[in-house]
Amino acid sequence: MPNPIEDCLAKVKQAEVECERSGLAARKAWSDLKQSAKDAATPWRIVSVGAVMGFVVGRGQPGGGETVGAKVFGTLVQSMITMLGAGATAGVAAGAAADAAADATVEATAEAVEQVAEKQGVVESVEP
Repeated sequence: MPNPIEDCLAKVKQAEVECERSGLAARKAWSDLKQSAKDAATPWRIVSVGAVMGFVVGRGQPGGGETVGAKVFGTLVQSMITMLGAGATAGVAAGAAADAAADATVEATAEAVEQVAEKQGVVESVEP
């Protein structure tokens, strides 16, 4: 006779496995996206986009009598360029901080494992 509690526990365990699998896939996708963005942001591409945006802003502000639409467009494009620059700078800074935090965590974990192993007499201390 099937036990409904065991059936429910099996379903919960299966859902936990699927959740963990989805979480790992999401973390891998995010990591791949970050790496792709870093690879795509080459200096020549950044300069090219800046030149194109400068041309667009220049076209939006004619030298003669400016229309209201041209003023609004120019202001919006300049704001967008400023926001994108600030966002890119913040993204680079956040990435560097995350990398530094990950490195510090790895080093601290390695030191803690070594200390525990030394206390238990499993391994001798190794100095670089």
